[in-house]
Amino acid sequence: MEEDAKMIDEVTECPYVVGNKIILQLEGRPVQATIVKTFEPWTQSCAMVLSFDSDLSSLGIKGNVVLKIYDRRFSTKLRSIYKITGPWTPEIERDLYEFLCSDKGMEFTIEYEKACIKQREEDYCFMPTIVEEDTEEQDQQNTCEQEGTNGNDNVSSKGNWYNLSMISNKLLSPLLYAYKMASRGLFCAIRLFLTGVTAVVPWGRHKIIDIETQDINRKNEVKGDNSTKNHGTTGEQQTNNLDAAVGDAGGSEDEEGKWDHRREEIDAYVHKQFYYESELEAYETMKDLQDISIPRMFARTKILGPKCTQGQPFSRYFEHPGILMEYIEGFPLPELPKNAPKKAWQPIVDKAIEIVNEIMRHGVLNDDTNVRCFIVQPDPANDPDLDSDSEYKFKLAMIDFGHTRFRRQYLPGEDWR
Repeated sequence: MEEDAKMIDEVTECPYVVGNKIILQLEGRPVQATIVKTFEPWTQSCAMVLSFDSDLSSLGIKGNVVLKIYDRRFSTKLRSIYKITGPWTPEIERDLYEFLCSDKGMEFTIEYEKACIKQREEDYCFMPTIVEEDTEEQDQQNTCEQEGTNGNDNVSSKGNWYNLSMISNKLLSPLLYAYKMASRGLFCAIRLFLTGVTAVVPWGRHKIIDIETQDINRKNEVKGDNSTKNHGTTGEQQTNNLDAAVGDAGGSEDEEGKWDHRREEIDAYVHKQFYYESELEAYETMKDLQDISIPRMFARTKILGPKCTQGQPFSRYFEHPGILMEYIEGFPLPELPKNAPKKAWQPIVDKAIEIVNEIMRHGVLNDDTNVRCFIVQPDPANDPDLDSDSEYKFKLAMIDFGHTRFRRQYLPGEDWR
């Protein structure tokens, strides 16, 4: 494993530099491209313009394209949002590799991902996708469905009682879920009132202590008394599967610093996956708007991790997924006054509002909607004189869908906006 860990050093600095060549996986084969332009500073992804070294017209790719690569190592805003200490280094990657090679490391990582998904669902009131425990009713329902499949029966052949139970399940499930969420909120409120300690998220890095407790600690520190310093509650103190994994994988206090940066990289991986999957689903949901109101998506792609990680159960933690899309040469909407005649301002703004409404009608809500998310592409035939009376033609497109939510994630009839 020591020799494998050294192979992690294949990348020692950011490879996304103009003139550099990168290898992407497209339809299961490696394809080489040259970086023509970069859009810095990096955000939750690294965006750049590529020129492919081979003919990809079979994918509809002609000329330059935009690559958005979700690389946790160099997405500076992502690392800033999740308070990752310092920039990425090869040593960090080596420690992560050694950690994931251990059973305890993988156990923690899997439990951590589940906890993040569950917390995200609760934060946004999504319908749950992770079931903690199969209830007796669910087991009975699954048994009925299995029996129906084996017997090649349809719903109508099962009789009125079965139909009634299916209808009841569909009607009551949203109510039961709402009751569960309300009960959880009430429990947190009672806990806060009685103990003065706030609820914690399962992956919280720091102790979450209310203001009153912080004041007590400050007073005691002045007096030299440390008796109440540990009054707060941490995510590691919760009694669940994640706690056991954290306890086993965390090691001694001497290893705390080393443990922290490994956990931070896993945290960055999980959340960059959320952004990638949201953007990918947004483009797939709005296929009919591609090349009209949003850029055309050509393909999904990825950059493989070091050779020693390929084929391993944890290889995905070292891979960097991406999206190839149409390159729209233009200017961002905030630069409208200096790039377009005044008479064109209102039509362009009206078009931007129309695009937002059109996207929402597709069941997509972009939480990061901003004027900078719109690219104005002037028609080359436009008169270069901004004071000209001739018609100003343009194409407007919205970009950046990493912060999106979807109607399908909510219960029918629920207010999701």
